[in-house]
Amino acid sequence: MFYFAWADAADTTFGPSFEIEDEQMIALEIGHKEGEHASLAMTVENPRIGLLSTGRMQWGWLSWLDDANPTAGVEPLFFGRIVGVPSEPQGNQVTLNFVARPSDYDAQKLALAETLKEAPWWDPIWIRADSRSDPDAVIEARAVRYHVDRVSLDVTVSDILTGEDGLIDFGGAFIADSLDIAFDSPPVRRVFVEASITWDQVAAGVVDFSQALLDAFKAAGSGNGFNIRSLTGDGLMQDFPEEDDSIGGGWKFGPCSITRTDGFVVPQDYSQVVMTNGTGQFPIWTMKPVLQAAYDVSRAREEVLSFTLEADCQALLTEPGDEEVIAINVSGQADELIDPASTDFPEGAPAIGDVRHRAYFPTTRGLRSLDYLVALARANILERARCISVSFTVPFRAGIDLSCRKNASIADPRIPGGEATGKIIGYSLSAKDGALFATVTIGCTIGKGNTVTTVPGTPVYVDAGYVEDGYQVQSGMTVMPIAGEVTYEDFSAIPPVDDGVDFFDMRAADLVTQITIINPLPTQQAVLSAFKPDLAAAIEALNQVFTEVDGDLKKLTIGSDDPPFKTLYPITVSQLMVPKTIDLEAA
Repeated sequence: MFYFAWADAADTTFGPSFEIEDEQMIALEIGHKEGEHASLAMTVENPRIGLLSTGRMQWGWLSWLDDANPTAGVEPLFFGRIVGVPSEPQGNQVTLNFVARPSDYDAQKLALAETLKEAPWWDPIWIRADSRSDPDAVIEARAVRYHVDRVSLDVTVSDILTGEDGLIDFGGAFIADSLDIAFDSPPVRRVFVEASITWDQVAAGVVDFSQALLDAFKAAGSGNGFNIRSLTGDGLMQDFPEEDDSIGGGWKFGPCSITRTDGFVVPQDYSQVVMTNGTGQFPIWTMKPVLQAAYDVSRAREEVLSFTLEADCQALLTEPGDEEVIAINVSGQADELIDPASTDFPEGAPAIGDVRHRAYFPTTRGLRSLDYLVALARANILERARCISVSFTVPFRAGIDLSCRKNASIADPRIPGGEATGKIIGYSLSAKDGALFATVTIGCTIGKGNTVTTVPGTPVYVDAGYVEDGYQVQSGMTVMPIAGEVTYEDFSAIPPVDDGVDFFDMRAADLVTQITIINPLPTQQAVLSAFKPDLAAAIEALNQVFTEVDGDLKKLTIGSDDPPFKTLYPITVSQLMVPKTIDLEAA
Protein backbone atom coordinates (compact mmCIF):
# COMPACT_ATOMS: atom_id res chain seq x y z
CA MET A 1 0.00 0.00 0.00
CA PHE A 2 1.32 3.41 -0.99
CA TYR A 3 0.86 6.71 0.82
CA PHE A 4 1.37 10.22 -0.48
CA ALA A 5 1.26 13.32 1.69
CA TRP A 6 1.76 16.93 0.69
CA ALA A 7 4.36 18.67 2.84
CA ASP A 8 6.39 21.83 3.31
CA ALA A 9 10.07 22.15 2.46
CA ALA A 10 10.89 22.08 6.19
CA ASP A 11 9.09 18.73 6.73
CA THR A 12 12.27 16.75 6.14
CA THR A 13 11.64 14.16 8.86
CA PHE A 14 9.19 11.41 7.99
CA GLY A 15 6.62 10.49 10.62
CA PRO A 16 3.17 8.92 11.09
CA SER A 17 1.48 12.18 10.10
CA PHE A 18 2.58 11.58 6.50
CA GLU A 19 1.06 8.08 6.32
CA ILE A 20 -1.99 9.39 4.49
CA GLU A 21 -3.41 9.47 0.95
CA ASP A 22 -3.62 13.09 -0.11
CA GLU A 23 -3.88 11.96 -3.74
CA GLN A 24 -5.51 8.96 -5.37
CA MET A 25 -2.48 7.30 -6.97
CA ILE A 26 -2.92 5.21 -10.11
CA ALA A 27 0.70 4.55 -11.05
CA LEU A 28 4.15 5.70 -9.99
CA GLU A 29 7.78 5.34 -10.87
CA ILE A 30 10.85 6.41 -8.91
CA GLY A 31 13.97 6.75 -11.00
CA HIS A 32 17.51 7.56 -10.00
CA LYS A 33 20.63 7.72 -12.16
CA GLU A 34 24.15 8.21 -10.91
CA GLY A 35 25.08 11.87 -10.66
CA GLU A 36 21.50 13.05 -11.09
CA HIS A 37 18.62 13.84 -8.75
CA ALA A 38 16.09 11.11 -8.07
CA SER A 39 12.70 11.76 -9.62
CA LEU A 40 9.14 10.63 -9.02
CA ALA A 41 6.51 10.43 -11.75
CA MET A 42 3.14 9.85 -10.09
CA THR A 43 -0.13 9.44 -12.00
CA VAL A 44 -3.14 10.50 -9.95
CA GLU A 45 -6.77 11.34 -10.44
CA ASN A 46 -6.99 14.88 -11.72
CA PRO A 47 -7.60 17.16 -8.71
CA ARG A 48 -8.55 19.94 -11.12
CA ILE A 49 -6.82 22.57 -9.04
CA GLY A 50 -3.71 24.64 -9.59
CA LEU A 51 -1.05 22.52 -7.95
CA LEU A 52 1.58 25.23 -8.34
CA SER A 53 -0.56 28.06 -7.02
CA THR A 54 0.87 30.32 -4.36
CA GLY A 55 0.25 29.09 -0.83
CA ARG A 56 -0.10 25.40 -1.74
CA MET A 57 2.30 22.80 -0.40
CA GLN A 58 4.66 21.81 -3.18
CA TRP A 59 6.68 19.08 -1.48
CA GLY A 60 5.52 15.55 -0.98
CA TRP A 61 6.31 12.34 0.91
CA LEU A 62 5.85 8.98 -0.81
CA SER A 63 5.89 5.92 1.45
CA TRP A 64 4.98 2.23 1.27
CA LEU A 65 3.59 -0.46 3.54
CA ASP A 66 4.34 -4.02 2.51
CA ASP A 67 0.98 -5.77 2.76
CA ALA A 68 2.81 -9.09 2.97
CA ASN A 69 4.76 -7.91 6.00
CA PRO A 70 2.74 -5.17 7.74
CA THR A 71 4.71 -5.49 10.97
CA ALA A 72 7.73 -4.00 9.17
CA GLY A 73 5.94 -0.65 9.24
CA VAL A 74 5.71 2.10 6.67
CA GLU A 75 8.91 2.86 4.80
CA PRO A 76 9.57 6.30 3.27
CA LEU A 77 10.54 6.00 -0.40
CA PHE A 78 10.86 9.55 -1.65
CA PHE A 79 10.78 13.20 -0.56
CA GLY A 80 10.78 15.87 -3.20
CA ARG A 81 9.31 18.98 -4.75
CA ILE A 82 6.81 19.13 -7.59
CA VAL A 83 8.27 20.52 -10.79
CA GLY A 84 6.53 21.79 -13.88
CA VAL A 85 2.92 21.89 -14.88
CA PRO A 86 1.11 18.51 -14.70
CA SER A 87 0.75 16.84 -18.07
CA GLU A 88 -2.66 16.62 -19.82
CA PRO A 89 -4.52 18.68 -17.19
CA GLN A 90 -7.79 18.35 -19.16
CA GLY A 91 -7.98 14.57 -18.63
CA ASN A 92 -9.20 12.54 -15.73
CA GLN A 93 -5.64 11.59 -14.88
CA VAL A 94 -2.55 13.74 -14.59
CA THR A 95 1.08 12.89 -14.02
CA LEU A 96 2.87 14.83 -11.31
CA ASN A 97 6.64 15.06 -11.48
CA PHE A 98 8.80 15.55 -8.39
CA VAL A 99 12.54 15.90 -7.94
CA ALA A 100 14.54 15.04 -4.82
CA ARG A 101 16.60 18.21 -4.73
CA PRO A 102 17.03 20.02 -1.40
CA SER A 103 16.26 23.73 -1.31
CA ASP A 104 19.81 24.43 -0.19
CA TYR A 105 21.40 22.03 -2.67
CA ASP A 106 23.92 24.53 -4.02
CA ALA A 107 25.02 25.55 -0.51
CA GLN A 108 25.36 21.91 0.58
CA LYS A 109 27.34 21.08 -2.53
CA LEU A 110 29.69 24.02 -2.05
CA ALA A 111 30.27 23.17 1.62
CA LEU A 112 30.93 19.53 0.76
CA ALA A 113 33.35 20.48 -2.00
CA GLU A 114 35.45 22.49 0.44
CA THR A 115 35.98 19.36 2.56
CA LEU A 116 37.21 17.47 -0.51
CA LYS A 117 40.13 19.78 -1.22
CA GLU A 118 42.71 17.28 -0.01
CA ALA A 119 45.82 15.78 -1.57
CA PRO A 120 46.26 13.93 -3.80
CA TRP A 121 42.79 14.63 -5.17
CA TRP A 122 43.11 18.41 -5.23
CA ASP A 123 45.78 20.89 -6.26
CA PRO A 124 44.69 24.42 -7.15
CA ILE A 125 47.88 25.00 -9.11
CA TRP A 126 46.29 23.14 -12.04
CA ILE A 127 42.85 24.76 -11.74
CA ARG A 128 41.98 28.12 -13.27
CA ALA A 129 41.45 30.78 -10.63
CA ASP A 130 37.83 31.30 -11.68
CA SER A 131 37.08 27.57 -11.29
CA ARG A 132 38.63 26.83 -7.90
CA SER A 133 35.32 27.32 -6.10
CA ASP A 134 33.42 25.22 -8.65
CA PRO A 135 32.30 22.02 -6.86
CA ASP A 136 32.52 20.05 -10.11
CA ALA A 137 36.14 21.09 -10.63
CA VAL A 138 36.96 19.88 -7.11
CA ILE A 139 36.04 16.26 -7.91
CA GLU A 140 37.65 15.98 -11.36
CA ALA A 141 40.48 13.79 -10.06
CA ARG A 142 38.44 11.79 -7.54
CA ALA A 143 36.40 9.48 -9.81
CA VAL A 144 33.26 10.25 -7.81
CA ARG A 145 29.81 11.70 -8.43
CA TYR A 146 27.68 13.96 -6.28
CA HIS A 147 24.76 12.06 -4.77
CA VAL A 148 21.53 13.24 -3.19
CA ASP A 149 19.63 10.72 -1.09
CA ARG A 150 16.03 10.40 -2.32
CA VAL A 151 14.67 10.32 1.24
CA SER A 152 16.99 12.37 3.47
CA LEU A 153 18.16 14.73 0.67
CA ASP A 154 21.67 14.58 2.14
CA VAL A 155 24.33 15.63 -0.36
CA THR A 156 27.39 13.38 -0.49
CA VAL A 157 29.85 12.05 -3.05
CA SER A 158 30.07 8.44 -4.12
CA ASP A 159 32.93 6.58 -5.77
CA ILE A 160 32.14 5.39 -9.30
CA LEU A 161 33.45 1.89 -8.55
CA THR A 162 32.94 1.18 -4.87
CA GLY A 163 29.65 1.99 -3.18
CA GLU A 164 30.11 3.38 0.30
CA ASP A 165 26.87 1.89 1.61
CA GLY A 166 27.66 -1.76 0.92
CA LEU A 167 26.80 -4.56 -1.48
CA ILE A 168 23.41 -6.04 -2.36
CA ASP A 169 23.92 -9.64 -3.48
CA PHE A 170 20.92 -10.67 -5.56
CA GLY A 171 22.48 -13.96 -6.61
CA GLY A 172 20.07 -15.53 -9.07
CA ALA A 173 16.96 -13.96 -7.52
CA PHE A 174 15.92 -11.83 -10.48
CA ILE A 175 13.52 -12.21 -13.36
CA ALA A 176 15.44 -14.34 -15.86
CA ASP A 177 14.08 -12.69 -18.99
CA SER A 178 15.02 -9.23 -17.72
CA LEU A 179 18.76 -9.80 -17.94
CA ASP A 180 20.45 -7.46 -20.37
CA ILE A 181 24.19 -7.05 -20.94
CA ALA A 182 25.29 -3.98 -22.88
CA PHE A 183 28.70 -2.99 -24.16
CA ASP A 184 29.10 0.73 -23.76
CA SER A 185 31.82 2.92 -25.28
CA PRO A 186 35.22 1.19 -25.44
CA PRO A 187 37.62 1.82 -22.58
CA VAL A 188 40.36 4.41 -22.60
CA ARG A 189 43.56 2.41 -22.61
CA ARG A 190 45.99 5.29 -22.36
CA VAL A 191 46.11 8.82 -20.98
CA PHE A 192 48.99 11.13 -21.89
CA VAL A 193 49.66 13.98 -19.48
CA GLU A 194 51.88 17.00 -20.06
CA ALA A 195 52.10 19.69 -17.39
CA SER A 196 54.04 22.94 -17.51
CA ILE A 197 55.04 24.91 -14.43
CA THR A 198 56.52 28.40 -14.66
CA TRP A 199 57.76 30.85 -12.07
CA ASP A 200 60.11 33.78 -11.68
CA GLN A 201 63.15 32.81 -9.66
CA VAL A 202 63.70 35.94 -7.61
CA ALA A 203 66.69 36.47 -5.32
CA ALA A 204 68.53 39.34 -3.70
CA GLY A 205 71.45 39.51 -1.32
CA VAL A 206 75.06 40.48 -0.70
CA VAL A 207 78.15 38.29 -1.08
CA ASP A 208 81.45 39.12 0.60
CA PHE A 209 84.35 38.68 -1.84
CA SER A 210 86.97 40.19 0.51
CA GLN A 211 88.73 36.90 1.20
CA ALA A 212 88.72 35.98 -2.47
CA LEU A 213 90.49 39.29 -3.18
CA LEU A 214 92.96 38.74 -0.34
CA ASP A 215 93.71 35.24 -1.60
CA ALA A 216 94.32 36.55 -5.13
CA PHE A 217 96.81 39.12 -3.82
CA LYS A 218 98.50 36.44 -1.73
CA ALA A 219 98.83 34.16 -4.74
CA ALA A 220 100.40 37.06 -6.66
CA GLY A 221 102.95 37.69 -3.86
CA SER A 222 101.25 40.91 -2.80
CA GLY A 223 99.81 39.94 0.55
CA ASN A 224 99.59 37.38 3.30
CA GLY A 225 95.90 36.48 3.15
CA PHE A 226 95.01 39.14 5.71
CA ASN A 227 96.04 42.30 3.86
CA ILE A 228 97.25 43.41 0.45
CA ARG A 229 100.49 45.21 -0.49
CA SER A 230 101.50 47.53 -3.34
CA LEU A 231 103.99 50.25 -4.15
CA THR A 232 101.12 52.24 -5.72
CA GLY A 233 98.64 51.88 -2.90
CA ASP A 234 97.47 55.47 -3.16
CA GLY A 235 96.05 54.90 -6.62
CA LEU A 236 94.59 51.55 -5.62
CA MET A 237 92.76 53.11 -2.71
CA GLN A 238 91.44 56.00 -4.80
CA ASP A 239 90.13 53.65 -7.48
CA PHE A 240 88.62 51.11 -5.05
CA PRO A 241 84.92 50.35 -5.86
CA GLU A 242 82.14 52.29 -4.20
CA GLU A 243 78.73 51.03 -3.20
CA ASP A 244 76.12 50.85 -6.01
CA ASP A 245 78.72 50.94 -8.78
CA SER A 246 77.45 48.65 -11.54
CA ILE A 247 79.26 45.43 -12.34
CA GLY A 248 76.87 43.80 -14.81
CA GLY A 249 75.27 40.38 -15.05
CA GLY A 250 72.91 41.16 -12.19
CA TRP A 251 75.63 42.47 -9.88
CA LYS A 252 76.54 45.82 -8.40
CA PHE A 253 78.99 46.67 -5.66
CA GLY A 254 77.74 46.54 -2.10
CA PRO A 255 79.36 48.16 0.92
CA CYS A 256 83.07 48.40 0.05
CA SER A 257 86.06 49.99 1.78
CA ILE A 258 89.82 49.84 1.88
CA THR A 259 91.87 50.94 4.89
CA ARG A 260 95.60 51.54 5.14
CA THR A 261 97.07 49.46 7.97
CA ASP A 262 100.76 50.34 7.87
CA GLY A 263 102.40 53.18 9.81
CA PHE A 264 101.30 52.94 13.46
CA VAL A 265 99.43 49.71 12.91
CA VAL A 266 102.08 47.85 10.98
CA PRO A 267 105.77 48.92 10.96
CA GLN A 268 106.24 50.88 7.78
CA ASP A 269 108.01 48.90 5.10
CA TYR A 270 110.04 50.13 2.20
CA SER A 271 111.35 48.79 -1.02
CA GLN A 272 114.90 50.08 -0.97
CA VAL A 273 116.82 50.42 -4.22
CA VAL A 274 120.47 51.58 -4.43
CA MET A 275 120.91 53.88 -7.38
CA THR A 276 124.00 55.27 -9.10
CA ASN A 277 122.90 58.69 -8.03
CA GLY A 278 121.61 57.75 -4.61
CA THR A 279 119.47 55.37 -2.63
CA GLY A 280 115.74 55.28 -3.30
CA GLN A 281 113.22 54.20 -0.68
CA PHE A 282 109.73 53.42 -1.96
CA PRO A 283 107.06 52.83 0.72
CA ILE A 284 105.07 49.60 0.45
CA TRP A 285 101.42 50.29 1.17
CA THR A 286 99.70 47.69 3.35
CA MET A 287 95.89 47.76 3.15
CA LYS A 288 92.83 45.90 4.37
CA PRO A 289 90.06 45.66 1.74
CA VAL A 290 86.35 44.99 2.20
CA LEU A 291 84.85 43.97 -1.14
CA GLN A 292 81.17 43.06 -1.31
CA ALA A 293 78.81 42.66 -4.25
CA ALA A 294 75.03 42.81 -4.21
CA TYR A 295 72.63 40.99 -6.53
CA ASP A 296 68.93 41.47 -7.22
CA VAL A 297 67.68 39.28 -10.06
CA SER A 298 64.53 37.73 -11.49
CA ARG A 299 64.92 34.79 -13.86
CA ALA A 300 62.10 33.08 -15.76
CA ARG A 301 62.01 29.31 -15.25
CA GLU A 302 59.92 26.49 -16.65
CA GLU A 303 59.53 22.79 -15.93
CA VAL A 304 57.64 20.38 -18.16
CA LEU A 305 56.55 17.06 -16.69
CA SER A 306 55.09 14.29 -18.83
CA PHE A 307 53.94 10.71 -18.45
CA THR A 308 51.63 8.17 -20.03
CA LEU A 309 49.28 6.13 -17.84
CA GLU A 310 48.06 2.86 -19.34
CA ALA A 311 45.17 0.75 -18.06
CA ASP A 312 45.68 -2.86 -17.00
CA CYS A 313 42.46 -4.03 -18.67
CA GLN A 314 41.01 -7.10 -20.35
CA ALA A 315 40.64 -7.17 -24.10
CA LEU A 316 37.38 -5.85 -25.50
CA LEU A 317 36.33 -6.49 -29.08
CA THR A 318 36.18 -3.14 -30.85
CA GLU A 319 36.69 -1.83 -34.33
CA PRO A 320 40.33 -0.99 -35.12
CA GLY A 321 41.21 2.43 -33.78
CA ASP A 322 38.29 2.56 -31.38
CA GLU A 323 40.54 2.58 -28.34
CA GLU A 324 40.74 6.24 -27.51
CA VAL A 325 43.84 7.96 -26.16
CA ILE A 326 43.11 10.97 -23.97
CA ALA A 327 45.58 13.86 -23.85
CA ILE A 328 45.61 16.13 -20.82
CA ASN A 329 47.54 19.39 -21.01
CA VAL A 330 47.65 21.68 -18.00
CA SER A 331 49.78 24.55 -16.80
CA GLY A 332 50.31 26.49 -13.61
CA GLN A 333 52.46 29.07 -11.87
CA ALA A 334 54.58 27.91 -8.97
CA ASP A 335 54.87 31.43 -7.57
CA GLU A 336 51.12 32.08 -7.46
CA LEU A 337 49.79 32.63 -3.93
CA ILE A 338 47.54 29.55 -3.73
CA ASP A 339 48.60 27.80 -0.53
CA PRO A 340 47.44 28.71 3.01
CA ALA A 341 48.72 31.91 4.55
CA SER A 342 51.53 31.75 7.09
CA THR A 343 53.69 34.11 9.11
CA ASP A 344 56.06 34.52 6.18
CA PHE A 345 53.21 34.76 3.67
CA PRO A 346 50.25 36.52 5.32
CA GLU A 347 48.41 36.87 1.99
CA GLY A 348 48.86 33.24 0.98
CA ALA A 349 51.93 31.21 0.17
CA PRO A 350 53.32 30.40 -3.28
CA ALA A 351 53.28 26.71 -4.11
CA ILE A 352 57.05 26.72 -4.54
CA GLY A 353 57.46 28.28 -1.10
CA ASP A 354 60.71 30.17 -1.51
CA VAL A 355 61.06 31.56 -5.03
CA ARG A 356 64.82 31.11 -4.84
CA HIS A 357 64.35 27.39 -5.52
CA ARG A 358 65.99 25.95 -8.61
CA ALA A 359 63.30 23.28 -9.09
CA TYR A 360 59.62 22.72 -8.26
CA PHE A 361 58.53 19.21 -9.19
CA PRO A 362 61.17 17.36 -7.09
CA THR A 363 60.08 19.24 -3.94
CA THR A 364 57.51 17.83 -1.51
CA ARG A 365 54.97 20.34 -2.82
CA GLY A 366 55.88 19.51 -6.40
CA LEU A 367 55.31 15.80 -5.78
CA ARG A 368 51.84 16.68 -4.55
CA SER A 369 51.20 18.31 -7.93
CA LEU A 370 52.39 15.16 -9.68
CA ASP A 371 50.18 12.98 -7.48
CA TYR A 372 47.17 15.05 -8.52
CA LEU A 373 48.00 14.60 -12.20
CA VAL A 374 48.24 10.83 -11.72
CA ALA A 375 44.87 10.87 -9.93
CA LEU A 376 43.37 12.94 -12.77
CA ALA A 377 44.62 10.48 -15.39
CA ARG A 378 43.31 7.61 -13.24
CA ALA A 379 39.84 9.16 -13.04
CA ASN A 380 39.68 9.41 -16.83
CA ILE A 381 40.62 5.75 -17.22
CA LEU A 382 38.27 4.42 -14.53
CA GLU A 383 35.35 6.38 -15.96
CA ARG A 384 35.65 4.46 -19.21
CA ALA A 385 36.87 1.16 -17.74
CA ARG A 386 33.32 0.73 -16.43
CA CYS A 387 32.24 -0.11 -19.96
CA ILE A 388 29.88 -3.06 -19.39
CA SER A 389 26.41 -2.43 -18.01
CA VAL A 390 24.22 -5.22 -16.69
CA SER A 391 20.49 -4.62 -16.12
CA PHE A 392 17.94 -6.88 -14.45
CA THR A 393 14.59 -6.72 -12.69
CA VAL A 394 13.80 -7.87 -9.16
CA PRO A 395 10.66 -7.81 -6.99
CA PHE A 396 9.74 -4.41 -5.58
CA ARG A 397 10.47 -5.49 -2.03
CA ALA A 398 14.05 -6.42 -2.99
CA GLY A 399 14.61 -2.98 -4.45
CA ILE A 400 13.47 -0.84 -1.55
CA ASP A 401 17.05 -0.27 -0.39
CA LEU A 402 18.49 0.46 -3.82
CA SER A 403 20.87 3.42 -3.92
CA CYS A 404 23.51 4.83 -6.23
CA ARG A 405 25.83 4.65 -3.21
CA LYS A 406 25.74 0.84 -3.28
CA ASN A 407 27.13 -2.01 -5.34
CA ALA A 408 25.11 -4.99 -6.53
CA SER A 409 25.96 -8.44 -7.81
CA ILE A 410 24.09 -11.20 -9.63
CA ALA A 411 24.95 -14.71 -10.77
CA ASP A 412 23.83 -16.29 -14.04
CA PRO A 413 25.48 -18.68 -16.52
CA ARG A 414 24.73 -16.27 -19.38
CA ILE A 415 27.12 -13.72 -17.87
CA PRO A 416 30.82 -14.08 -18.85
CA GLY A 417 32.42 -15.79 -15.88
CA GLY A 418 28.99 -16.59 -14.42
CA GLU A 419 28.66 -13.47 -12.29
CA ALA A 420 28.87 -9.71 -12.37
CA THR A 421 29.41 -7.10 -9.68
CA GLY A 422 29.33 -3.38 -10.10
CA LYS A 423 28.33 0.02 -8.88
CA ILE A 424 24.61 0.75 -9.14
CA ILE A 425 24.50 3.43 -11.82
CA GLY A 426 20.73 3.56 -12.13
CA TYR A 427 17.54 2.00 -10.81
CA SER A 428 13.80 2.44 -10.81
CA LEU A 429 10.92 1.42 -8.56
CA SER A 430 7.59 1.19 -10.36
CA ALA A 431 4.01 0.32 -9.54
CA LYS A 432 1.35 0.08 -12.25
CA ASP A 433 -1.72 -2.04 -12.73
CA GLY A 434 -0.90 -4.00 -9.61
CA ALA A 435 2.59 -4.95 -10.83
CA LEU A 436 5.45 -3.84 -8.57
CA PHE A 437 9.02 -4.16 -9.79
CA ALA A 438 12.50 -2.76 -9.32
CA THR A 439 14.95 -2.50 -12.19
CA VAL A 440 18.68 -2.25 -11.51
CA THR A 441 21.60 -1.31 -13.76
CA ILE A 442 25.18 -1.87 -12.60
CA GLY A 443 28.39 -0.68 -14.24
CA CYS A 444 31.11 -3.33 -14.41
CA THR A 445 34.83 -2.74 -14.92
CA ILE A 446 36.93 -4.89 -17.22
CA GLY A 447 40.24 -4.60 -15.39
CA LYS A 448 42.38 -7.59 -14.53
CA GLY A 449 42.11 -7.10 -10.79
CA ASN A 450 45.86 -6.91 -10.21
CA THR A 451 47.70 -4.78 -7.67
CA VAL A 452 51.03 -2.98 -7.69
CA THR A 453 53.66 -2.51 -4.98
CA THR A 454 56.55 -0.12 -4.52
CA VAL A 455 60.20 -0.89 -5.30
CA PRO A 456 62.81 0.30 -2.76
CA GLY A 457 65.45 0.94 -5.42
CA THR A 458 69.23 0.63 -5.34
CA PRO A 459 71.43 3.09 -3.39
CA VAL A 460 73.49 5.29 -5.71
CA TYR A 461 76.30 6.39 -3.36
CA VAL A 462 76.73 4.03 -0.40
CA ASP A 463 75.27 0.72 0.73
CA ALA A 464 71.74 0.60 2.09
CA GLY A 465 71.61 1.29 5.83
CA TYR A 466 74.83 3.30 5.87
CA VAL A 467 72.91 6.58 5.85
CA GLU A 468 69.36 7.45 6.81
CA ASP A 469 66.54 7.05 4.30
CA GLY A 470 66.09 10.09 2.09
CA TYR A 471 69.76 11.11 2.27
CA GLN A 472 70.79 9.56 -1.04
CA VAL A 473 69.14 8.82 -4.37
CA GLN A 474 67.70 5.33 -4.78
CA SER A 475 67.95 4.30 -8.41
CA GLY A 476 64.72 2.67 -9.60
CA MET A 477 62.80 3.55 -6.45
CA THR A 478 59.06 3.91 -6.97
CA VAL A 479 56.46 6.01 -5.20
CA MET A 480 52.79 5.01 -4.76
CA PRO A 481 50.41 7.99 -4.82
CA ILE A 482 47.28 5.78 -4.75
CA ALA A 483 47.54 2.61 -2.68
CA GLY A 484 47.70 -0.60 -4.68
CA GLU A 485 46.78 1.05 -7.98
CA VAL A 486 49.70 2.92 -9.52
CA THR A 487 53.34 3.89 -8.90
CA TYR A 488 55.92 6.14 -10.54
CA GLU A 489 59.70 6.12 -10.49
CA ASP A 490 61.62 8.60 -8.39
CA PHE A 491 63.08 11.34 -10.60
CA SER A 492 65.01 13.37 -8.04
CA ALA A 493 68.29 12.58 -9.82
CA ILE A 494 67.33 14.77 -12.79
CA PRO A 495 69.28 18.03 -12.30
CA PRO A 496 67.73 21.42 -13.06
CA VAL A 497 68.73 22.90 -16.40
CA ASP A 498 70.31 26.20 -15.37
CA ASP A 499 73.64 27.85 -14.60
CA GLY A 500 74.12 25.97 -11.34
CA VAL A 501 73.69 29.02 -9.11
CA ASP A 502 72.22 28.08 -5.73
CA PHE A 503 70.71 31.20 -4.17
CA PHE A 504 70.45 29.37 -0.83
CA ASP A 505 74.23 28.93 -0.72
CA MET A 506 75.91 31.90 -2.36
CA ARG A 507 79.61 31.26 -1.77
CA ALA A 508 82.23 33.55 -3.21
CA ALA A 509 84.35 30.62 -4.37
CA ASP A 510 81.50 29.44 -6.63
CA LEU A 511 80.71 32.89 -7.97
CA VAL A 512 84.15 34.26 -8.90
CA THR A 513 85.00 33.49 -12.49
CA GLN A 514 88.47 34.98 -12.15
CA ILE A 515 90.44 37.59 -10.18
CA THR A 516 93.69 38.76 -11.69
CA ILE A 517 96.14 41.09 -9.94
CA ILE A 518 97.78 43.29 -12.55
CA ASN A 519 101.26 44.53 -11.61
CA PRO A 520 101.50 42.97 -8.16
CA LEU A 521 104.28 43.93 -5.74
CA PRO A 522 106.92 41.53 -7.16
CA THR A 523 106.39 42.98 -10.65
CA GLN A 524 106.76 46.52 -9.32
CA GLN A 525 109.92 45.62 -7.42
CA ALA A 526 111.40 44.04 -10.54
CA VAL A 527 110.74 47.25 -12.48
CA LEU A 528 112.52 49.32 -9.85
CA SER A 529 115.51 46.98 -9.93
CA ALA A 530 115.69 47.34 -13.69
CA PHE A 531 116.13 51.10 -13.33
CA LYS A 532 118.86 51.19 -10.67
CA PRO A 533 121.11 53.62 -12.57
CA ASP A 534 118.52 56.38 -12.62
CA LEU A 535 116.24 57.24 -9.71
CA ALA A 536 114.04 59.54 -11.80
CA ALA A 537 113.62 56.85 -14.43
CA ALA A 538 112.71 54.33 -11.75
CA ILE A 539 110.00 56.62 -10.43
CA GLU A 540 108.64 57.17 -13.93
CA ALA A 541 108.65 53.42 -14.62
CA LEU A 542 106.83 52.71 -11.36
CA ASN A 543 104.08 55.11 -12.40
CA GLN A 544 103.50 52.90 -15.45
CA VAL A 545 103.02 49.70 -13.45
CA PHE A 546 100.47 50.69 -10.87
CA THR A 547 98.59 47.82 -9.24
CA GLU A 548 95.13 47.03 -10.60
CA VAL A 549 92.52 44.31 -10.08
CA ASP A 550 90.66 42.64 -12.95
CA GLY A 551 87.85 40.28 -12.03
CA ASP A 552 84.69 38.66 -13.31
CA LEU A 553 81.69 37.29 -11.41
CA LYS A 554 79.33 34.62 -12.60
CA LYS A 555 76.52 36.18 -14.61
CA LEU A 556 73.17 35.84 -12.83
CA THR A 557 70.90 37.27 -15.51
CA ILE A 558 69.46 35.56 -18.56
CA GLY A 559 70.06 37.45 -21.78
CA SER A 560 68.03 37.27 -24.96
CA ASP A 561 70.70 35.08 -26.54
CA ASP A 562 71.02 32.76 -23.54
CA PRO A 563 69.25 29.39 -23.49
CA PRO A 564 66.13 29.45 -21.27
CA PHE A 565 66.03 27.64 -17.95
CA LYS A 566 63.70 24.79 -18.97
CA THR A 567 63.87 21.39 -17.33
CA LEU A 568 62.09 18.31 -18.69
CA TYR A 569 60.87 15.57 -16.36
CA PRO A 570 59.81 12.46 -18.29
CA ILE A 571 58.17 10.30 -15.60
CA THR A 572 57.97 6.52 -15.78
CA VAL A 573 54.56 5.39 -14.49
CA SER A 574 53.30 1.87 -13.90
CA GLN A 575 50.09 0.59 -15.41
CA LEU A 576 46.92 1.53 -13.57
CA MET A 577 45.51 -1.51 -11.82
CA VAL A 578 41.78 -1.65 -12.65
CA PRO A 579 39.33 -3.82 -10.66
CA LYS A 580 37.78 -6.83 -12.39
CA THR A 581 34.06 -6.97 -11.68
CA ILE A 582 33.16 -8.98 -14.79
CA ASP A 583 35.42 -11.58 -16.40
CA LEU A 584 35.30 -11.27 -20.19
CA GLU A 585 38.24 -13.64 -20.53
CA ALA A 586 36.66 -16.47 -18.54
CA ALA A 587 36.87 -19.87 -20.23
